[in-house]
Amino acid sequence: MCFFMDIQLGNSIAFVQFPLRFDSLDRNDRYANKNTILFDINLRCLDGIQGPVYIGSGCIFRRKALNGFDPPKAAKRSQIVQVHSKQDENGEDESIIEATDEDKQLLQSDMNTENKFGKSTLFMNSSLTEEGGVDPSSTQEALLKEAIHVMSCSYEDRTLWGYE
Repeated sequence: MCFFMDIQLGNSIAFVQFPLRFDSLDRNDRYANKNTILFDINLRCLDGIQGPVYIGSGCIFRRKALNGFDPPKAAKRSQIVQVHSKQDENGEDESIIEATDEDKQLLQSDMNTENKFGKSTLFMNSSLTEEGGVDPSSTQEALLKEAIHVMSCSYEDRTLWGYE
């Protein structure tokens, strides 16, 4: 957490990875199978489609690196930002974002939001909701189908996530 809170470099750090702990090392264990994670932390959002704050082997990610904006600094009323897809004259999908917050308006300036976050409007809508969650009118079947789509190996293809 000290890296994220650093005054000079904190805002430029996307993630911090913790070192492994080496318990009862064995010289014959060339692949280090006995290594364990120093810290095992599960933070908020792990059970929602909005996405976790913690991912991977001892890694903590800055939420802005994943979702494109910081969490709210003070308790506010939940504001939902809707992302709509429509087809332009070439038949290509394009996104329209309705935003009211300054942080979310930064996302609006990026005309190719789908190129940044992928083609799941449900995922983008839940990510742009300050307190997480999904539209209550969504069916469980639709949520499950969308979650499987977002988890797929090819979801980040042709996006900035897949490129960067």
